[in-house]
Order: sequence, then C-alpha cells, then structure tokens
Amino acid sequence: MSPAPLHNFAGRSALVLHRSDGPGRNIVARCDRLAIRARMLRGDVSPEDMAGIDMVILDIDTGDDGQLPWGAGQAPVPLIGLVGSESPGRLAWALAQEVDAYLPLSALGNLFSALVIAHETFARKAERRRREARAAGRAAGQLDVIRAVMALAATGGDEAVALKQLRAMAMVERISLENAARRILSGGRDARAGGR
Repeated sequence: MSPAPLHNFAGRSALVLHRSDGPGRNIVARCDRLAIRARMLRGDVSPEDMAGIDMVILDIDTGDDGQLPWGAGQAPVPLIGLVGSESPGRLAWALAQEVDAYLPLSALGNLFSALVIAHETFARKAERRRREARAAGRAAGQLDVIRAVMALAATGGDEAVALKQLRAMAMVERISLENAARRILSGGRDARAGGR
C-alpha cells in the first residue's frame, strides 16, 4: 500500500459559507493559520464567487440546494461540511451533496485533517468518474463496432468478413476499431467500401 501524499494547503483559497459571524470568523482564522486565503460568504454562492476557489467549507445546518451554483453531488471543488446540530435531515442533505469531509464545529482544531480527507475523497471521486466515463465510452464504442460490422455485412458479405474489413480499415487509417466503426456509420457507402 502506497503512503498517502502529504498535503500543503498554503496559498490555496477557500470559500467559507456560514450565516453566523462568530463561527465564520473562527474558520477564516483557522484557514489563515494554514496559510489558506479564506473568504466568508453569508448568502447564496454565484459562479463568480467560485472563481479561483480551491475548496468550500460550508455549514450544513443552514445550507440548502439553492445556495450552491451546482447540482447535488456536482461540486467542482472539495466540500468540507461543518456539523453543528447533527440532525438527520441536515446530514441527509450533506450526504446528497456528497460532502467530502465533515468537521464538527466543536473541533475546529481538526481543520487540517478534514481538509486532507476532503481533498483525497474529492480526488478519488473524480478518478472514479473518469473510469466510469471511459467504461461508458468503451461500451458505446463496442456497440458502434457491432453496428458497423452489421452495416458492412449488409452489403453482401458475412460478419466475419465485415469484421476483417473493419480491422483493415482501422489499421490502414491508424485509428482505433471504435473510431473506424464510427467513420463507417457516419460516412455512407465510401466508408463502407473501405474508402475505395
């Protein structure tokens, strides 16, 4: 098992979403100790507010979907949820938002740990989404290959010959089998004839 990377948040920026001055200022002060440029915001977040922001620290006790400029689970940066009341409804909202780490308001001294966990969780979610997108792309590509083979076979050959034609086209053009299939499906008779 490889060791976890060391994190240095110095120079990064945080948006602190809290409707109360006292806790909000405490969090900003904690960020300052970690050399994080933090800015507090009491109201709704606009896309402009997110410019240059590396992380969001939000109060889950007062947060709502309308406060955030992204859909549930679609945050563009790591989210750290501040937990006060621990009410089931508030925690359910935070889970729907896919908050990356939680920090009790009574334990602000653990901000660094919450930041490390949030950034690691966010990175893993992003990697999982990339893997899922690649898998979906491969699945779609396989369907394109099947459709292209069927289209080639419909011109008078059988599927085995059609697959050989498709492979030959991909090799000659130096493209993937899936891209060759897409060319055939979008290119009409010329592509089906192998460009002849």
